[in-house]
Amino acid sequence: MFEIKERCYVCQKEIQPNEEVWMRMKYPSRRGMTEIKAFLHQEAQFVCMDCFEKTKNESNASVLFSKC
Repeated sequence: MFEIKERCYVCQKEIQPNEEVWMRMKYPSRRGMTEIKAFLHQEAQFVCMDCFEKTKNESNASVLFSKC
């Protein structure tokens, strides 16, 4: 019905199904059941593995993990 398309927070590349990603998000304050893709769309920032590896190798993690 509604297809959620996520993009890398750094390079804006579209995240493909089953692609390995890193996410930055706050730990939820409530318990409950939810549709996981919708929850992650609302609460997380996705980073593709290419951008994560570049940042990790450059020792410049502040680009990815700076406060929102």
